[in-house]
Amino acid sequence: MKLALFDFDETLIQENSLSCLFKTVSGKKVLFPDVLSLIPNPKTYRNGIKYSIRYRLYARCLKGVSETTIIQAGKTAAQKLHPLIAVVEQLQELKEKGHTIWIITATPTLFVKAIADEWGWPVDKVIGTELYQESGIYTGKFAIECMKQEKVLRINQAIKTAQITPSIEVAYGNLPVDIPMLKMAKRRYAVKGNQFSLY
Repeated sequence: MKLALFDFDETLIQENSLSCLFKTVSGKKVLFPDVLSLIPNPKTYRNGIKYSIRYRLYARCLKGVSETTIIQAGKTAAQKLHPLIAVVEQLQELKEKGHTIWIITATPTLFVKAIADEWGWPVDKVIGTELYQESGIYTGKFAIECMKQEKVLRINQAIKTAQITPSIEVAYGNLPVDIPMLKMAKRRYAVKGNQFSLY
């Protein structure tokens, strides 16, 4: 089994899709008011301000949301986001050559899968940040974000669960956050803009 790994945000698409998820689900055009109160709070900086902002936005925008809503948000986002054509062409060529395609992303799994499905990408698996649920409704809290070294752990976990022994032939990601994932592959490509180069 030949495996090809792709990051999503700023690798397969131009943007960071997480803000699109928050805005689409919540109906808010601006997210800044939701995080304004974090700035003077010393606790904000203990885990890093970016983490604190994401944690607040997950809680404010996704609490009480259903899976159906997340899927619909992905379909809606597919009309707004911009694929990086050169990288998407690589994904499609690799699939045609018999590779199994996995997207590994810090964005929630279901949202990214809905976008990929809407665009008709030949993706075999999406591994992303998992959201906690109670009775099929999201709580606004999430498990460990699927980023940096966590991507490696999640890939290895998926391989073990599937009881497969793949050859990780190629990986595409953006630097520096995807370096741990890129190092898993025989060939590694760093994406910047709509271009990629060997890493």
